[in-house]
Amino acid sequence: MDSGPEATTPSPTPGEVLGEGSSEPGGATVVAAPGSDGRAMSRVWELSAQFGVVFALVLLVVVFSILLPETFPTLGNARTIANSSAVVLVLALAATLPLRGGGFDLSIAGTMIVSAGLVAEWTSRGVPWLLVLVAVLAVGVAIGALNAFLIVRMGLDGFVVTLGTLTALEGVALAISNGEILTGVSAPVISIATHQVFGIQAMTWYAWILVAVLWYVYDRTPAGRYLLFVGGSPDASKLAGLPVTRIRTMALMGAGVLSAFAGFLLAGSFGAVDTSIAGQYLLQPYAAAFLGATTIAVGRFNAIGTLIGLYLLVVGIAGLQLFGATEWATNLFNGCALVAAITFAKLASNRRGRV
Repeated sequence: MDSGPEATTPSPTPGEVLGEGSSEPGGATVVAAPGSDGRAMSRVWELSAQFGVVFALVLLVVVFSILLPETFPTLGNARTIANSSAVVLVLALAATLPLRGGGFDLSIAGTMIVSAGLVAEWTSRGVPWLLVLVAVLAVGVAIGALNAFLIVRMGLDGFVVTLGTLTALEGVALAISNGEILTGVSAPVISIATHQVFGIQAMTWYAWILVAVLWYVYDRTPAGRYLLFVGGSPDASKLAGLPVTRIRTMALMGAGVLSAFAGFLLAGSFGAVDTSIAGQYLLQPYAAAFLGATTIAVGRFNAIGTLIGLYLLVVGIAGLQLFGATEWATNLFNGCALVAAITFAKLASNRRGRV
């Protein structure tokens, strides 16, 4: 008995496959992999998050170069930007040490100004510069050790403790200078800071070298990874056998040393020290550090990101100043940048946690 014509099922057209796919020559239908659009968008977001600050820096440079073609895109202006930000870059790197370990040190500006005052006072009295450098670095270690004792050993709040330390150090600096501008910084100290190498002051090269050193420590050594683990979860780090107390102590002492070195460079760069300016050197380093946590290694305080974040701030301010902006515009730019940096760093950290 004939069963009749054999039943056939027509092949779906490309438009019938849920609107996806495309028709290839010969009638073959290519269907997009499920979720490919989502993965592509996620990748775009990751790249924009990782290099957003870099893109913003490039955009600022391009915009200011177009608007100020005779003053901004010049070699002299680039050198000025690099040299003027060297001290702040060292301070910003100092801030990343306790931040990466989950702590906070507001006293870095106070340590810097006390060290600068001591450099001016001692070298004007004929003390050899090398001995002065060793002495102020020891002062930085002592201040860091004091902070570590109060925060790590005593369990006090780091923000409150270092705010108190900052205020006390500002008082010490004013006592050193008796409220006057200290002059007479020795010629060798000035030369160490301002001697030019390939048209760039030596202190800028020191800061760049510190960026490279901290990048290596953070990304290529167990110490850098341990510091990151401690900052992420001190309790879990203790259970894993890490010496949490020692790591946090070393981070605060390292911040003290770098801040003292910044003071040495500050005294050499100006040849005189105004001990009342510590507060002016607090906002920008932290803005740079938090901006740095939103780029390169997103959600982590890192050296390269801090360098890029600082240059974003300095380029923006330099452009505004060339436009004739007054001091309020500079403060507004720095303040908004800090708030934005903290916001983006928090969002990036939350996203990493979800991932």
